[in-house]
Amino acid sequence: MSERAVELIDGAERAIASAHRELAAEDTEAAAERACAAMLRLAKACLDVDGLAPGPTQAVCVAYGSQFGRSGRMYSAYHRWLLDAADLRKASSGDLNLPVDLASIATAVERAEIFRDAVVRFIERNP
Repeated sequence: MSERAVELIDGAERAIASAHRELAAEDTEAAAERACAAMLRLAKACLDVDGLAPGPTQAVCVAYGSQFGRSGRMYSAYHRWLLDAADLRKASSGDLNLPVDLASIATAVERAEIFRDAVVRFIERNP
């Protein structure tokens, strides 16, 4: 596992822990931001395996979808979860007109944890 992938996974783990704290405090905007940040860091860790390092959120989502979602290298639902987390972050900050509640953010955090475990397994098999 590359040093960059380790840093990204560690950052995702910190973001997940922070999202749990923000959920407990019922701070939906901060919790959604942390859940999205975790998902993005994990997607970047996967992309690092292929030597790719896209920058903005949209570029990460597109690259991950192309390299892993559509290709079948990882479970395709993870790409949908990544897109959903990005939308949830936008909605919680008022940029999208979508309903946001603690339950939807808790689901995003749970998905980030599942995605983290899958990413770690994937990277360990594909150093």
